[in-house]
Amino acid sequence: MRGWKFLIFVAVLTASFSAMGQEPVPGEEAVGSSLTPQQRRDSIRRAKLAGMAKSRGETVYFYDLPMQSGLPVFDTMSYPLDGFQIYDEAYKHNDFRANRGNFGMPDQLLEYMPRHSSGFTLRTNPFSSWFYTPQNTPFYQTKNPYTTLYFVNNFGKDLNYFKATYYQNVARGLNLGVDFRVYDAYGAYINSHSNQYNLRVSGNYISRDAKYRIIFGYFHNVAAVGENGGIKYDSLFFKNSINNRLRMPVYMEKASNRWRENRYFFKQSYHFYKTGKDSIAENNRSFGYLTHEFDVEDLYMRYRDKTTAADGLYTDFFLSPQESSDKSNLMKMTNRLFYSSADMEYIPFGYRFKVAAGIKNEYIRWHDQIRREEWLQLAPFVQLQFDFADRVVLEGYADVNFGDYNIFDMAAWVRLKYLFKNDRERTLSKRDGIQLHLGWSDYTPDMIYSYHFSNHHYWDNKYNMYNCEGPGMHSMEYNIQLDFSYKGWWARFKASYLDNYTFFKKNGPVTAYDDFWVANAVLGKNAHIGKYVGLDNLLMFSYVSNQDYMHLPLFALQESLYGIIPVKNIAQIQIGLEFVYNTSYYADAYDPSLASYYWQDEVKTGNFFFMNVFANLQIKRANFFVKGINIAEGLFKRNYIQTPHYPLLDRCFRFGISWRFFD
Repeated sequence: MRGWKFLIFVAVLTASFSAMGQEPVPGEEAVGSSLTPQQRRDSIRRAKLAGMAKSRGETVYFYDLPMQSGLPVFDTMSYPLDGFQIYDEAYKHNDFRANRGNFGMPDQLLEYMPRHSSGFTLRTNPFSSWFYTPQNTPFYQTKNPYTTLYFVNNFGKDLNYFKATYYQNVARGLNLGVDFRVYDAYGAYINSHSNQYNLRVSGNYISRDAKYRIIFGYFHNVAAVGENGGIKYDSLFFKNSINNRLRMPVYMEKASNRWRENRYFFKQSYHFYKTGKDSIAENNRSFGYLTHEFDVEDLYMRYRDKTTAADGLYTDFFLSPQESSDKSNLMKMTNRLFYSSADMEYIPFGYRFKVAAGIKNEYIRWHDQIRREEWLQLAPFVQLQFDFADRVVLEGYADVNFGDYNIFDMAAWVRLKYLFKNDRERTLSKRDGIQLHLGWSDYTPDMIYSYHFSNHHYWDNKYNMYNCEGPGMHSMEYNIQLDFSYKGWWARFKASYLDNYTFFKKNGPVTAYDDFWVANAVLGKNAHIGKYVGLDNLLMFSYVSNQDYMHLPLFALQESLYGIIPVKNIAQIQIGLEFVYNTSYYADAYDPSLASYYWQDEVKTGNFFFMNVFANLQIKRANFFVKGINIAEGLFKRNYIQTPHYPLLDRCFRFGISWRFFD
């Protein structure tokens, strides 16, 4: 079968097994009667060239956008030395996270993130910043095979990290590849090791006539970490009473968490595009896009320990007073089918009004050691977009859930964006401008707040959205966000008003009795000052109106200052200093058996500078770095603890190398 017949056949076949839907659509260049002849020529030219690297050694890539259905706008792969000492491009540390001092450990985002759509969520994944996902996957098109090898070592101890990437165009418009990484971080304290490996097999295809596009992938993520519960006596660390960290008393010496995820997905779209026989420049017509997405997540979680009451971390034992072995599984299968009248991401738009609508269907199966549940969810949605002279864009979105668990969950938002420059080669998301976002959501909190049964925690909160009976009842959120971006400078301010906010305390989930506000302001710029100085900035300010429900640091920063030394035309050297800081606050504590962070008001952390020095070297296709971590140890107070009872790294040194091959 050809193009549209094949796509419709697949969509109808999928519909026979489950309903479909998802969020809106977008992608390629818009064409239609409202475009000028020159714009039509540009559309055809771009459609023919899209997805193809043009010269030997060139690699182009894109990240899929939720609203994208047509041809993506590709970026050319570049290999700047800036920030190379961070050593993992998939985890840039370009956001503020509270971590536990060891590479690969669960961490927590310090910036509050509002909800923008409704749907089922089991719980927060504490390894989300380390796992491969469709959202952080680059999709390549290459002229020649593309290979990268990456290795990091802590001079024989503490950390071994290896990553290999290989992608190749196996046919015109079809790119396939694999990305594998593994790391072992042994940890300075008893039972503080972490081991992860991640596999990503992905690809994308664009047909010759640019009407059909598909992206697809398989992800295998495994995280196995030692859960010692933190050190027992912070005072021993502050006074440096025990130099050998392996002799420092910890809560648990044999506890561990293991998370394993298998994920399969594809997203395909077809452009109903007709080309006139006489002149493709004047008679081409677009009748919109039809897009289908399919995503399967299979997640396994297991916690084990041999804790006793004498350890002091847990007091409740529901299954066994000698040993824990808590397990649970989640399988979520999602179909989304949606139609868009035109591409909502590409500019010039060509259409003053666009509409996207569709439906999302989810099948969820979950079980732990004593309970098994299945749910079926159905969520229609619609999005509208108005374009005024390709400079002012007004968008609106709404969805509603009908299903066994998230019944009557709803979300809606409106966005108004003014674009500074008419740049055809950039998508709406990447265009510099000012954007105002107003959002609202009425949602059921994550399932873990409603029910959880393990050796150390148990609750079963029967909820009723109308009678408001405890955790699990519907929560409400109103948010406003203002974004600014211009020539590499960017800033965002957002505030959320939360009603029936549900969160963890030490003994389990609770719902806030009062409404409250939370606000963040984040701004940043990566800049070169002249030819020989670089400066990377990231600042955050936070405010929470009621500290009884949420704690955030008032101020935080991440800075890098470095000098640039060019060596003719073959090499470049960077020597610099990086440091992070946040004000003192009651940071959320960590519960190993839940693999979750919880609110506490007993221990304050923060108010310390954590400084590193680094030297980056680039020689043609190879990058090298040497990095000294926590070089200020001993100069100030020994209080570098970000998550309560989990000290950050003592002074150590690392080196890394990345080597790229194009053929």
